[in-house]
Amino acid sequence: MKKLLFVFIITVLTYAQRQGTTVALEISADQDAAIPIGVVVFQPLEGSEDIGDIRPWVTIADDLDWTGRFSVKKLNTADSATLLREQVPVYISGSYTKTGDTVGIEAYLYDSGTRNLLMGKSYRFHQKDAHLTAHRFASAVHKTILGEDGPYESKIVYVEKRNNEKNIVMADYDGKNKTYLTRSGINIMPSFIDKRNVLCVAYDRGKPDIYILDILQGKKTPLVATRRVESSPNYSDVNGRVVFASSKSGNMEIYSIKLDGTDEQRLSVSPSISTAPNWSPNGFRLAFISDRTGAPQIYVADRTGANVQRITFGGTYHDSPSWSPDGTKIAYTAQRGGRKMIAVSLANGREEVLVTEGVRGQQEYPSWSPDGSHILFTLTQGGRSDVYAMRLKDKRLLRLSETGNSEQSKWSGF
Repeated sequence: MKKLLFVFIITVLTYAQRQGTTVALEISADQDAAIPIGVVVFQPLEGSEDIGDIRPWVTIADDLDWTGRFSVKKLNTADSATLLREQVPVYISGSYTKTGDTVGIEAYLYDSGTRNLLMGKSYRFHQKDAHLTAHRFASAVHKTILGEDGPYESKIVYVEKRNNEKNIVMADYDGKNKTYLTRSGINIMPSFIDKRNVLCVAYDRGKPDIYILDILQGKKTPLVATRRVESSPNYSDVNGRVVFASSKSGNMEIYSIKLDGTDEQRLSVSPSISTAPNWSPNGFRLAFISDRTGAPQIYVADRTGANVQRITFGGTYHDSPSWSPDGTKIAYTAQRGGRKMIAVSLANGREEVLVTEGVRGQQEYPSWSPDGSHILFTLTQGGRSDVYAMRLKDKRLLRLSETGNSEQSKWSGF
C-alpha cells in the first residue's frame, strides 16, 4: 500500500529555558491513515487536591480521536517498552495541580523515539473551564503535527423545543458545555456571525423577524423586521453581508443586507418560492432552494443573484444547502423514497452521495465542521429528534444532544 510521509518542521519550546529549537519529525503512515498518538494519564504534583472528574487528558484523547486524523492510544505510562509496544511515534503527557476551584496543568507533546519535546503548554483556569482548556491543547497538538486548525474549539448552535417555546442552545463541538442563549418565546434558525454573535429568527413581535443575538449579553437586536415573513439568515465574513429569505415582495425571495441593516439588495426574482440561502466560503456564490420547476430543488448563483444554475434533478424534495469549508461540495437534505437523508454532491451537483442512507429515521439540516471532517444534522426517529455528527471518513455517528427535542443545528466556521 502506498505510504505517505508526513514531515513536520516544529518549533520546540523547551519548558525550562523557553528557547526555540527546530527539529524535523517524520512519520510514515498509509495514505489517509490515522496517525498513532499516545495520551498518558496526567500525574498530580505534590500537594494537589484530588482532581475528581475533571481529567483533561481524557478530553484531549477524545478530541484527537474525533476527527479520524489520529489513532489514539490511552496509556498509563510512557516508558520505552509501552511506547514500543503501542507503536506510537508521538505522545502526550502532563501534570496537574488543584487548589480549591483553581486548576493548573502542564501538557507536553513528545517525540517517542528521541524523547524530544515538540510542544509544551501551561494553563491555569477555573475548574469549570477544564473542558475548554483541554480543547485548546488538542488544537495546539493538531496544529503542531498537521499544520492546520482542528475543530476542537468550534461551537454548535441548535433549537430546543419545550412546551410551546423554542430556544437556542450553544454547546462545544462535542455537545458539552451546553448554554441557553434564549430562555423564552420562539427562536429558530440560528447561525453564527462570529464568536460573539448569532443570527436567528424570532417571533418577538408575533411574526418571524431576523435578529442579531449577542452571546455574552443575551440581547437581541432586530436586523430585518417588516410586516412580512423573514427567514433563513446566513452571514459571510468575507463580504460582510447577511443573505436571507423574505416575503416582502409577496412570495419568498432571496435578499442580502449589511450587518448594520443598510444596503439591502434583492437577489432573486421569480413567481415561485426561493428560500434557505447559504453563502459559499469565499462569499462569491450562494446556494438556495426554489420550487420554480415544481419540486424544491437546489440552485446556485453569483453573489448578486445572477448566473443561476440548477444542480439537483432527482427526488421530490430538497432543503438546507450547506457549502463545505473548501467550497468544493454542498451538503443538503434530500428526500428519496419518502425518507429525508443528508446528501453531499460536488458544487455543480455531480457525484451525489447519500451519506446517511444507512442511518434509520429522518435526517435534516446539515452543517459542516470547520475542518470538513464531519457533518452535523438533526435525526428524527420514534417521535424524538436530536443533533448528531457524522464523521465522513467512516460514517461514525456521535450524538450531541440528549433531550429528544432538538433540531436546526449549525456549526461555527471557527
